[in-house]
Amino acid sequence: MKILILYTHNKGLLSYFFQELSKKLKEEGYEVINFCLKQKNKSFFQNGVSVRIEKNEGYFSNYYKIYKLIKKEKPNIVISNFSYINPAVLAGRLLGIKHNIAWFHSAYGHTKPSVIKVLNKTLYLNMAHLVLANSKQLQEEMHTVYKVPIERTNAVPFWTNINDYKPCSKTLKLLENEKVFKIGCPGRLVSDKNHQIVIEAVCQLKSESKKPVQLYLAGDGAYKESLSLLIDQLDLNDSVTFLGNLSVTEMIAFYKSMDVVVLPSYNEAFGLVFIEAIALGVPVIVSSKFGALDFVDKEQFSLKNFTFDPNSVTDLKHSLHNYIEKRGMTSDYFNDLYTSTFNKDLIFKKILKTIKKV
Repeated sequence: MKILILYTHNKGLLSYFFQELSKKLKEEGYEVINFCLKQKNKSFFQNGVSVRIEKNEGYFSNYYKIYKLIKKEKPNIVISNFSYINPAVLAGRLLGIKHNIAWFHSAYGHTKPSVIKVLNKTLYLNMAHLVLANSKQLQEEMHTVYKVPIERTNAVPFWTNINDYKPCSKTLKLLENEKVFKIGCPGRLVSDKNHQIVIEAVCQLKSESKKPVQLYLAGDGAYKESLSLLIDQLDLNDSVTFLGNLSVTEMIAFYKSMDVVVLPSYNEAFGLVFIEAIALGVPVIVSSKFGALDFVDKEQFSLKNFTFDPNSVTDLKHSLHNYIEKRGMTSDYFNDLYTSTFNKDLIFKKILKTIKKV
């Protein structure tokens, strides 16, 4: 049986997830092809998986390239995500592919699409035979927002390979500072990521805590200017550091250097940063709006131990104060949370079962 997976092949951790998924499917006896569009044509094998990269040349040309690929390879199953969903499900429908899977990652509340975009996505998602969502809340959105029948949806989480990489020693040294309590906040600098609540909480902690507090923002984006203005207004220029975009090894060093990581987004369909941090055993205070929380066993791991209301500075400040006073959850707790909730073998078995059912 042949499986075609369309995703962006690069050095990012999400790409590594699909690369390892492809490898595992190959080991199960499937013929697997990976495809993506980038700046140059390229073709090679990775872990026995054929990786094909073609030049990105524009909307209609890209649709036709994907159509030609599916027509030539005649895969039994097509799996696509992000910008590959529309051309893959359309070509699959035209060519009679019986098992066309769209893996959808973006929450409606996060992207806030226009009515036209919702209608467009509704059309394409309903061409798929199955829509995989990476959280239960996103699975519900597939039904309520995009009108995909609930029986043609499934919720499957990701795992992360972040523990396979060593932290950047230069970044570790840069962030080494035992005199301050280090709070990390990773993510693109856009309004929906809600960095401002962390800045406001740090402002209040600065006047209340005996130990100096330092906030490190990892990421870049259009909202940096607004955040810089807020930092200046609150007289926090010496207490907040912008680190910019970080590579995978730099991100690992960032996580490992922090006393606690805050993830304050208003909307996250899943939240890879959450599972990356807890996989490394980093204490996390996460917004209650993260889709990854759907998979947590609430009886084993009470959400009140590590989540907060992303609209409440007081709630976040209280959680941060617990860590400053060494009353927060331990590194072992978060390691156990990751192992119990996002176990690679269990997730792969669920994906494999889903593939076999289609």
